[in-house]
Amino acid sequence: MSYKIATIKGIPIYVHITFLLVFLLFAFIFAISGWPFGFRSVEPPIAGYILACLTALLFFVTLLIHELAHSLLAKSYGAKIQSITLFFFGGISAIENPENEKNMDPSKELNIALAGPLSNMIIGIVLLAFNYFAYGSIFGVPDVANWVTEGLTTFTANIPTMIFLLGSLNLLLGLFNILPIYPMDGGRVLRAWLAKRHSYEEATNTAVSIGKGFSVVLAIIGIFTNWWLAILALFLYISASEEGKMFKATTILEDIDVKDVMTTDVLTVDESMSLNDFINFVFQKKHPGYPVTKNGIVVGMVTVDDARHVNETERYAFTIKDIMKEIVSVHPDATALEAFNEMGAHAIGRLVVLDDEKMVGIISRTDLMTTIYLKDNFKNKSKTKTESETEY
Repeated sequence: MSYKIATIKGIPIYVHITFLLVFLLFAFIFAISGWPFGFRSVEPPIAGYILACLTALLFFVTLLIHELAHSLLAKSYGAKIQSITLFFFGGISAIENPENEKNMDPSKELNIALAGPLSNMIIGIVLLAFNYFAYGSIFGVPDVANWVTEGLTTFTANIPTMIFLLGSLNLLLGLFNILPIYPMDGGRVLRAWLAKRHSYEEATNTAVSIGKGFSVVLAIIGIFTNWWLAILALFLYISASEEGKMFKATTILEDIDVKDVMTTDVLTVDESMSLNDFINFVFQKKHPGYPVTKNGIVVGMVTVDDARHVNETERYAFTIKDIMKEIVSVHPDATALEAFNEMGAHAIGRLVVLDDEKMVGIISRTDLMTTIYLKDNFKNKSKTKTESETEY
């Protein structure tokens, strides 16, 4: 579950619910850690907690800058940026390649992948350099009590500690992100480098495999040193696996047209149908969603979820027209990948297929998942058969 908090340069910024959990965790760690990694010795304690929360907030602002660096550079290359989402352990920039490019040029992808870690390293160096030149040390001022006795406020006295924390965390973030663990930036750098020498598919598969290997190594190190590192490694391993599956899915779907997988025998419901009749209809036909028609023309879409929001005792007074949603459609010549992206963008499970405003079919997420499953399995069987024939 994500919530929109802002729009920057035309890019919607979202915060996932898991982000709030990790924000509180970071603030707590800063509050209980001693100098120079936290504010445990700050008096009164409430001031330490406020400083910890402010430091955590500013750190996540730098995470947003990291994602903006990726997104704005990609945008300058002609890519479309759907959104940026901050979530547990980082952020994601939803970047779509230009329509005329099947895959991003490896050199451009390399630059985009490096932009994020580079922004963190620059922030880190600038902040630590400021501490050094302003306070005589990258750690700031070690004796906070002296500053207080000289009449400075507790907040002002701890600004150097805040700057040190933000600077060092950004340097660590930049360095960690360039590890060759896909889908982190370092893994994308590796894929871009491999894509210059091999096919994009081979480069992605290799980057995913290497990323999994590094994740296992990190997990083993984490078990003996720091459990947080082990948990992060597990998260990265799962992410690499999911990215590999997603790439396989998009590779399959971009080579298939909607017209080849859509359902042409489409059941529809009239907008005048009562809600009670619609629920009975759903039980009979066993489909969760239907195009809505008026005089034979498609005017909307209705699903079981739409009906569920109406109180059972009031359903007799409603018709489908009262609860239906606007049509989200796709052309039969569009790729299955375009249909998949359209479903994701509108958070829906099916699209009406329109040709010159005439409905020619419907395509659902289930249709796409079945297509991916079948294509992938037949492809693997074909490979196995070819390898067996080669052995003989």
